[in-house]
Amino acid sequence: MRSAFDVGDVVATTKALRQDGTFPDPDIATGQILVEPGTRGEVINVGLYLQEHVVYAVAFENGRVVGALERELEAAPRDPRASSSGGADAHDRDGEPRHGEAVHATSSAADSSAAVTSGTTDEEEGLS
Repeated sequence: MRSAFDVGDVVATTKALRQDGTFPDPDIATGQILVEPGTRGEVINVGLYLQEHVVYAVAFENGRVVGALERELEAAPRDPRASSSGGADAHDRDGEPRHGEAVHATSSAADSSAAVTSGTTDEEEGLS
């Protein structure tokens, strides 16, 4: 299974990421927004959920480390003042790593020392 983003990639959210019950803070109610749309962050881990869903552990600018699915993220320039054109990430148009670029991923989101939440409900994923 290929991942669209890699450890170290800078991304931004395409939608609000909400507490689905897996974010480890009992003071944050289910459904509450954890990360606002457009918030930038850096991918710190790549893993699989149920061996079929790629989950990215992202350290966001708001200080939270939240798990996100590919459809909830988009590539962002490393420098927010930089133009988004010109290939800000290490992948070509087909999503393949550019020649000479290393690809890093771990086999499980559990490998991260940070807690991870998907930001998507089981119902949205068709899991319930």
